[in-house]
Order: sequence, then C-alpha cells, then structure tokens
Amino acid sequence: MSKKEVKLAELSLLMEALCEESLSLSEQERLEEIVLSDPDAMQFYLNYSHLHGTLHWDQAQGAEELIPEATPVSEVELPAVSPPASARRRQYVTSGLTAACALGLIVFVWTAWVREPQQTAVVENPTGHKNPVATEKAVDAQLAARNSSQRPIQIEASQHPMLQAQQNNRLKSTGTQPLVAMKPERLPPVEALPASASDEAVVTFINHRIQDGWKAANIEPSPFATDEEWVRRVYLDVIGRIPTTTEAEQFLKSNQSDKHQRLIQKLTANPSYVTNWSTIWTRLLIGRTTTRDINRRALQDFLVQSFADNRPWNDIVFDLVSAEGDADTNGATNFLLAHLNNEAVPATAITTRLFLGTQIQCTQCHNHPFNDATQSQFWEINSFFKQTKVVRKKNQARDGEKQSSQLALVSLSKGGTTFYETRQGLMQPAYPKYSGVKVSDAPDVNRRQELAKLMTSGNDQQLARAMVNRMWAHFFGYGFTRPIDDMGYHNSPTHPELLNELANQFVDSGYDIRQLIEWICLSDAYRLSSQFASHNESDNPDDGSTPNFSRMYVKQMTAEQLYDSLQVTANPALVVSDYSNAWNKMQKRDQWLQQFVYTHENEENDETTTFDGTITQALTMMNGSLVRNSLDVKQEGSILAAVLKERSPDTRIKKLSLAALTRYPSSRELAELKRLVKERTRFLTSQNVPPQTAVQQSYQDIYWAYLNSNEFILIH
Repeated sequence: MSKKEVKLAELSLLMEALCEESLSLSEQERLEEIVLSDPDAMQFYLNYSHLHGTLHWDQAQGAEELIPEATPVSEVELPAVSPPASARRRQYVTSGLTAACALGLIVFVWTAWVREPQQTAVVENPTGHKNPVATEKAVDAQLAARNSSQRPIQIEASQHPMLQAQQNNRLKSTGTQPLVAMKPERLPPVEALPASASDEAVVTFINHRIQDGWKAANIEPSPFATDEEWVRRVYLDVIGRIPTTTEAEQFLKSNQSDKHQRLIQKLTANPSYVTNWSTIWTRLLIGRTTTRDINRRALQDFLVQSFADNRPWNDIVFDLVSAEGDADTNGATNFLLAHLNNEAVPATAITTRLFLGTQIQCTQCHNHPFNDATQSQFWEINSFFKQTKVVRKKNQARDGEKQSSQLALVSLSKGGTTFYETRQGLMQPAYPKYSGVKVSDAPDVNRRQELAKLMTSGNDQQLARAMVNRMWAHFFGYGFTRPIDDMGYHNSPTHPELLNELANQFVDSGYDIRQLIEWICLSDAYRLSSQFASHNESDNPDDGSTPNFSRMYVKQMTAEQLYDSLQVTANPALVVSDYSNAWNKMQKRDQWLQQFVYTHENEENDETTTFDGTITQALTMMNGSLVRNSLDVKQEGSILAAVLKERSPDTRIKKLSLAALTRYPSSRELAELKRLVKERTRFLTSQNVPPQTAVQQSYQDIYWAYLNSNEFILIH
C-alpha cells in the first residue's frame, strides 16, 4: 500500500470510531493531526461527516401524505401529529441501513480522496479476500508497524493558527457556543476602521489586507483587467447576464474617472439586479426543483420585494426564520415548508448552513472532534422548531371549481423539553439555546421568533460574517473558507482580519447588501486580470492551495446566466428586466434548466447539475434552440440581422465579437476571420447557393463559433 492509502485506512478507522463515539484522547489527537496536515484529508473528513449525517436521516418517503389537514378555525390549537407505525419502523431501520452502508461509504470517499492513477496497488495475498478477519489483522498490523517505525507527521505550529493556539494554551472552553466553534485570539489588524467608515476607507482596507496576503505568500498580482473584461464580468456577477452591445459601448467609450463606481451603482438599481438575486436566493433556499407542494413564485415574490426595497439582510433572514401562515399569502413561509419534516432535522441544518455559515448536521449524531460543538447543541437549535407544524389548509371552493388546498406553517402553544438519543442509546434532554442564550420552553413563548431575534440582532455577528463570506465567494469563485458554509475554528479563514472587518462594516451599514456588493466590486482584487503571471502561478486554488486573490479566478457561467446571456446575443431589444413582466420568461428558463438538474433523494433534496462541460451541455450549445435563435437572420431586431445591414466586413465582425464576447477582435483575429468569411462564401456559391444566402451563412458560422467558444461561457 502507498503511504497515502495507509493514511486513508487509518483515517477511515478513526472516523468510524468518531461516529461511534469510541474515540480515545490519543486517537482524537491523531485524527486532528491527519486532517490538519492535508487538505485532501480535511475534505475526506467533511465528506464522511456529511454523508454519515445524511444516512442517519429518515428519508421522509411519503411525508406529503403525513401532513394533516387543518380547518380554517382554531389553527393554533391543532394537535401534534404522531407518525404512523411505518414511519416509526423506518427510524429503527435507519441504524441498520447506516451499518450496511458503512463499507460503501468508505469505498466512495476512498475513491474521492486517493488520486494516484499512475500507481497500481499490488495485492501480495489475493486469498486474503476470502478471510476478512485475516485482512483486518493485516491492516491493523500495517498500521501498527507504521506507527512504531515512523515518526508521526510533524506540523510546524507557527504555520497553523489552531496548533499555535494550542501550543500557547490560549484555547478555553466556552461551553455555551452552540454554532461557532472556539477561535484563537487574534491580533488586531494593522489598520482599524471606525464604525460606519466611508466607502473609500472600506475599499482601501480591503486592498491593504489583500496586499498583505500577497506579501506573505511572496507573490505579485496579475495586471488589471481591461475595461472589456471587467464590464463583462461585473454584468454577469451583479445582474446575471452579459451586457448588450449598447451597454458595453457606453462604458468602453466613457472617459469618466469614476465610471466603475457609477456602473456598479447603475447595475444595483437595474431591475435585472432584483430578478437575478431573487433567483439566486430562491435556488439556495429551496433548490431549482421542489418535491413538495411549495409555492416557488410566492417565495420569489417575497425576495423580489426585499431586494427591490434593499431591505437589510438581517430583516430578510428574520422573516424567513420566523414566518407563519400559508404558502400563498406569506411567501417567506415556503423556505421552512420545504424543509420542516423529520423532526425538523433538515430545517435545523439548512438554517444554520445558509444564514450562519456553519454545518452542524454531523453533530446530530456525535460530538465534534476538534472543538466544543456537541450533539446536545444541535438539538438545542433543533428545539426552536419543535412548536412549528406543517398543515394542509383547504381553500374555499369557487363555483364550478374543485376545492384546493395549500400548505401552511402553524405555531402551536406547546412547551416542554426536546429529547434526543445518544450513540449509546441514552435519552438526553435539550432546551432551546443559541449562542449561550437560553430561551424559556414555556408554551406561551414562540421559540422560532426568539431564534430569529437572536440570529439577527445583538452582538452575534455570525450572520454578517456568513453573508460576507458567501458574497465574496460569489464574486471571486472562492470564499475566505472552503467550503463557504463550514466556518469555524476548525476551518480558519484565509484573511481573518478582512472577513471580520467587512462583517463589522456590513452591520454598521444596516446590513446593506448593495453597499457590500459595491465594496467588493470596487476592490483592486476584483479588477485584476484572470491571466496567470510568472510571479503568481502558485496562486491556484484549483489544486487545493489557499486562494490569495492575486488574480481573478475563472468561473463557468451558471445555467441561468447562460440562458439569459444567450437571450442577449439573440435580440437585445427583447431582454426583459422588469420582474413583473419576467415571470413567464423565467418559467421557460426553468423548464430549459431541468435537462441539467438532478435532485438527490436525501433530507435536504440536494441538487447536482450536469452543466459542467458534459455531452448534454455541448450538444445544447452546438444545436440547441437558444443558439439557433441567436443565429436567426430573419428575426426583426436580431444581432445578425443588424450586422448584415453593415457594408464593411470589418464592422460586421467587430459587432459580432462585441455582442458575444464584449470585446473587439484583435487585428490578427480580424484578418483571419475576414479570410475565412471570403473562403466560406466562395465555397457556398460554388455549390449553387445564392450569393446573399452564402454571405449570411458565413457570418452565421462566425457567430456560432463565438457562442461556442470557452471565452463565451467562462466568467474571466
């Protein structure tokens, strides 16, 4: 076995002991040492923990049938509905399924972690497969021999803040921090910003902190991006589509010194900004597809109004967490309606992950190995949701129409303690508690409203830190932590002072989302080119290294961005920006997106997309209806129809390039394309194609090539 395979075998055994809560102190130290010494080992740990928690969750099959019907009156007195015997049996079966899946889980994560395709493992004793006991003894012997003959991995404490803090005895148990794990003390930043600092001061602070990272990594940044690169990038990131030729030319021809800031302010005031960000958060909150009777439009209407009014982010989160009522009347209820099943376990996990940037689902079953996050703390958060029930309300039937129903969130006058089962089979109590604040479990206290208050007010800035981290990742492709929703002491941010100060300023601004976007987009880091330079080749997070943001990391368009951008390349005059008129277009877009979306049948209905260079995507780009629409020369007002009215070949090619790639062609590119058009036209006419048609087809080929290029589909 290779060294990496031996380490994986040891890590697998340690993770199994962790999940069974049989990990000794020395084994815990060894687990921590392995995970912190290798980014792949850290990813293995996160994948294992996530899948372990998922396997313990009841899959809620038939959950829709278990939702009780409520009469229009006395909703608050509705009794709690106990699951039928079949549902209870599934809970007992879950433990058996977990054990049965353990081997498959290890194999799955093994293949994801060990990536040495050129090295072939040689099995010295093939007959060992027939004797599992002997195989286990052999593995144990190998591990024992390795541990006795080799010195453990040595990590320089000064290179890792977690080990440095342990060495200095600076870690003290707080005991009452349920979500954010302990953090070592940090020195204050070199520059301190006053409360509610000016925009210029905040942007300067960002620049200085990023520059400190470059200096520490001994790298130099790439040069600034051209105006063509930057304007395309900011349009895609802020409003979700490429600029039209008119929009691009207005920016490129402007000589105003503050044109970058003016454009960002213009984009955040554009109706497409509202449509884009409401779409992003609808997708985050309930996914691209929903399996339950959820009113997607009502949720997006709520988000549209919130982003249009530039409501503070903490107010939006408060409404989502504390919402009550039916799915149609109060759109905010649809978030929890989509996840409030199986004893509110998925609602607990997704609420903390999306809004607080912490993944606590693994502590549903066991304590966290590296900090004070415990199983009891998961259920303390979970107990905030225990008063809430999902009911089905019957609507009053209209004349000649069938009676319909809709889901609703109802808060019950129900108090008492939440109980959970430990890995040893013991029942333990859990009381509603968040960040050290215990809330009364009396029946007259609305726990969910109290949780919303604690999350969105007071001195707890985790909500702000999570939003800053998520927004930074949206614009740069990588956040200050990886993954962005697993923040904590065990996952130190790359730029802690910058993250904390941006969170402070975000709070002082009144949780102003548009202001946060402006700060990020005006930073020097966001204006850098995406091209490597000889002095920053090491800044490549794709290989697992820490991002230093010395260049713009290339991102692929999302499926939504591609759809809307192809609409721009077809006929800019038909681009719909006003949300009140955009719903039908968005419905068509959602139907188009379904060919790329696959929903997993787990608790949170996680989604994956095949929009990643697969054959399906390639065929869609080469022959799909959207691209064919962009190549339609008969459509009035289309890009190609307008281009063909130009007399000069140079002008035609320049306009096609600007429409598709938001840049003008280089002189060499222009000369080569003119030659290809001439040769293609000559060939078609020799095949008895009418000259006018031959010219049209030649320019269609040029436009098709632009739209199918990597440059078009990438944000760079």
